Amino acid sequence: MYKHLILSSTLLIAACGGSDDEIASGTFDDGEGNQGSYGVSGDEGNSETVIQSDRGEVRIASGDKAVKDLPMGIELYPGATVQTSMSGVGDGKSGAMVVLKTEDSVDEVMSFYRKQLKSKGIEVGTQIKSGDMQMIGGEWVDGEGFSVSATKSPEGGVTATIITGGNG
Repeated sequence: MYKHLILSSTLLIAACGGSDDEIASGTFDDGEGNQGSYGVSGDEGNSETVIQSDRGEVRIASGDKAVKDLPMGIELYPGATVQTSMSGVGDGKSGAMVVLKTEDSVDEVMSFYRKQLKSKGIEVGTQIKSGDMQMIGGEWVDGEGFSVSATKSPEGGVTATIITGGNG
């Protein structure tokens, strides 16, 4: 249900330009008795879609409306530009994903996150290096997890993806 709604809402955002006012809103029924509502606001560079139901809430944002702070006290890479973000809460779980871009190197980005996690007493449990990509992942004591990956972009700079999630 959510996958189809998110895809159609995202396409709507990409197709619309204009003001920071609400672009679209409404309600939906998934055919299985579940109902909810959605709202889309912003323009193609700075947008936010909010989908709500009795199962939880999902937010998809880009530009100035994107998540500026991550759960679990994880900071965004200094000087990076947030490309897009998504956060959600439902069924007792929560999570967030942020995609950002920086002109720094993959090694600099990964070093920043390794130091940040170490300072919080979090042990990196997974490490992957493959070509121009690096990824680290691990878990807090309470079961909340994280993953950070950074890849050198063909156009220059680095694209990093940070994913956090766990019990809400």
